[in-house]
Amino acid sequence: MSTVRARTLVPALALLLLPLTACSDDQPPPTYSGTGYDDVTALMQQALDRRARGLRTHDVARFRRSLDRSDAGLLTEQQTYFDNIGRLPVGELRYEVAADTITPVEGSADYWAEVVLVLGLDGYDTTPARTRDRFLFTPSPDGRRLVITSTTDYAWETAHPGNVQPWDLGPVRVEQAVGVLGIFDDTTVRHAGAVLDAAGNGRYDVRAVIGGAGAGVASGVVVYSLRDPAFLRGLADQTVGDPDRADGLTIAVPVDGTDANQGAASYRIFLNPRVLDQQAGVLGRLVRHELVHATLGARGHGAPLWLSEGIAEYVSVRPMTPARRRLPARALDVAATATTLPGAAQFGGADAEAWYAVSWWVCEYIAGTYGTPMLFLLLDRLADGADQAQVVPDVLGVTPAQLAQRGVGLMERTYSG
Repeated sequence: MSTVRARTLVPALALLLLPLTACSDDQPPPTYSGTGYDDVTALMQQALDRRARGLRTHDVARFRRSLDRSDAGLLTEQQTYFDNIGRLPVGELRYEVAADTITPVEGSADYWAEVVLVLGLDGYDTTPARTRDRFLFTPSPDGRRLVITSTTDYAWETAHPGNVQPWDLGPVRVEQAVGVLGIFDDTTVRHAGAVLDAAGNGRYDVRAVIGGAGAGVASGVVVYSLRDPAFLRGLADQTVGDPDRADGLTIAVPVDGTDANQGAASYRIFLNPRVLDQQAGVLGRLVRHELVHATLGARGHGAPLWLSEGIAEYVSVRPMTPARRRLPARALDVAATATTLPGAAQFGGADAEAWYAVSWWVCEYIAGTYGTPMLFLLLDRLADGADQAQVVPDVLGVTPAQLAQRGVGLMERTYSG
């Protein structure tokens, strides 16, 4: 938790009895009720409304009036955040105080409280996303308002991972093309053109196979590539595999981080900076793989990994000539050991890359034998954890073990010799 500085402050009761300063976005002064934190909530909300309006209108003076301006470090940190938000295509932005979380700081007139940020990116979110943070509020020097003196509570953030975006953590560089928003840093922005081209072209290539985006999927896609690991660290236990080892990830941004039943506001892509120096064809294949996940969205949620990842690989290589559709070095050796379709243990192990290839060729077999639409029919039938031992024979007329053997056989005939 952030250290709270000792202050000589106006007592809280006196603070709430004083009239408010006449800013154009101030609300009428509250009347102290003597119970609960109703008036503290109102003063916090006024500070947050001032902050949100400053961000929406690019009014830095208004934004700074919501802050403790005696803290030079806070002002510098928050100026970075203000600049970052100003570079984004913000469609909606507002804050709400979670009144039931207000906690007074013993020995001062300060209060911690959780605040809800409602933020929607125009063209990139189907609905604004609601995320929580924890702010520290303190009386202004004249005792008439509450101002924000910290937006960081390390202990709280550790207990609530996956709650921040790159623009919350430090300076970002924002680049945009038709339907693609790229978030970079000073070390990765030189690759922005290649990334935006790969994502822009990839959107059309992927949809040519899949069709339109899944229900609730936005028309545009956000792609991140930053070297600071802080963002990925916050995604611990929320991704398939180790984020540090992955070349790319597709990240669901929940509508409400406290209520999974509300679904996702968008699906965004992270590219590990180490892949940015790859040849255009390699980068394009990786981007198309992640775009498949982002475009399908929640469709097929709960289906086995061999199918969701196999489809992503199958679609990612469609624009490539067969001679350029390379296999991982160990794929054929690992495939020779396959007795049935791979599961989570295989995808989480040392030979994960090879099992991706096995899954890809199982999907190649399905598409070549039954037609590409069968992949998506199977995806729908296997959603929500349906039993593949029953569904695969019902749909394809073969057992999972036979399907694995036929996919491996096709791969071996294609690449052996």
